Amino acid sequence: MSDKKEKVAIVTGGTGALGRVVAHLLAEQGVKVYIPTLTMDEFNHVFDNSSSADEGEFKLRKIFAFDCNAFDENSVKEFVEKVEIQEKGTIDYLVNTVGGIHAPVAIGDLDTATFDKMFTFNFKSTFYFTRECLNVMKRNNFGRIVSIGAIAGTKPEAMRFPYSYSKSGVTWLMETVSEEYKDFNIRANTVMPSIIDTPANREWGSEEDIKKWVKPEEVAEAISFLLSDKGNSVRGSILKVFGNY
Repeated sequence: MSDKKEKVAIVTGGTGALGRVVAHLLAEQGVKVYIPTLTMDEFNHVFDNSSSADEGEFKLRKIFAFDCNAFDENSVKEFVEKVEIQEKGTIDYLVNTVGGIHAPVAIGDLDTATFDKMFTFNFKSTFYFTRECLNVMKRNNFGRIVSIGAIAGTKPEAMRFPYSYSKSGVTWLMETVSEEYKDFNIRANTVMPSIIDTPANREWGSEEDIKKWVKPEEVAEAISFLLSDKGNSVRGSILKVFGNY
């Protein structure tokens, strides 16, 4: 029996190329998954597998969604409250996969709007969900949080300052949570992929590039490990999933 069975998870960015793989994997392991989505149409498009029933492939998975703007702290607060009410005060896991990158730009040419957008997209969304879920997890004396980091967040990278800065904040956030909440059986870690093999990345990657990338399924398995009982003693860590990059 899965050690995750009957657990409750929030997966941000759950309709994205990585998030949907994470959501499906957790659901297959018995987790009830909640996904914040800007539109229910988007959620239904990604997760409706009713058409496969005729082919004998239909599987009932507990994947649900509520409307939410991940970049608005009030919207995030309302989303987490809805999940908490629906699950009678329980949120066991939080997986933050929301993220994005900008076009290369030197600092001298960097406009404030681009910087603010990246900081909100990569850091604030993770911070909002982490903050709200921590309050629930602390009351229950249990919680597992995993966020997606980036290589660029570990060292300065030319032409990518807003991205690097915002992603470094994600790692620092996870490490700080680990220190502040370790006595409440709450573990926070960062999974750091190299380049993920997604349809969007394949638009610019060569065949040789793609061979070096990691699959979303590999990243999802790393996340699953950190949420599992086997990862109980792992906190404040960066788990690198680089493949041959």
